[in-house]
Amino acid sequence: MYLTNCASKIVGTNVDYGAAFCGYFGLALVGALYASAGTFASSLTENQVIAFIVGIAIVLAFFLMDKLLFFVPASMAGIIQYLSTEFHLSNISRGVIDTRNLIYFGSVIGFFLSMTTRVLESRKWS
Repeated sequence: MYLTNCASKIVGTNVDYGAAFCGYFGLALVGALYASAGTFASSLTENQVIAFIVGIAIVLAFFLMDKLLFFVPASMAGIIQYLSTEFHLSNISRGVIDTRNLIYFGSVIGFFLSMTTRVLESRKWS
C-alpha cells in the first residue's frame, strides 16, 4: 500500500489524454514523412546501401533544419524553420492540432510520394 501511494505522488495521477494522443498523432505524421522520403530515396537507385544513405541524408536534413537556424541569414530563418519537422511536431505534441501543421505534413508526404511515382514511371519508359 505504501509503495502504491508513494509512486502515485511521484508520477502523478492526472494524465492529459489530449496532449498524449496529439503527441502520438504527431509522431505518426513524422514517421510517415520519413517513410515517404525513404521510399523516394529507394526509388532513385537499385543499390540498397546507396538508397539507405540518400534516405538518411534527406531525413537528417529535415531533422537538423531547426537545430542549425543560427547559421542561416535572418531573412531565410522563417522559411527554414517552417520546413523543419521539429517545428511542426513541437506544436502538435503540445496538444494543438493546427491546419498549418497538417497541410505541411500532407504536402511533404504527397510531394515525396508523387516524386517516387514519377521516378518509377520514367524508369518504366526508358
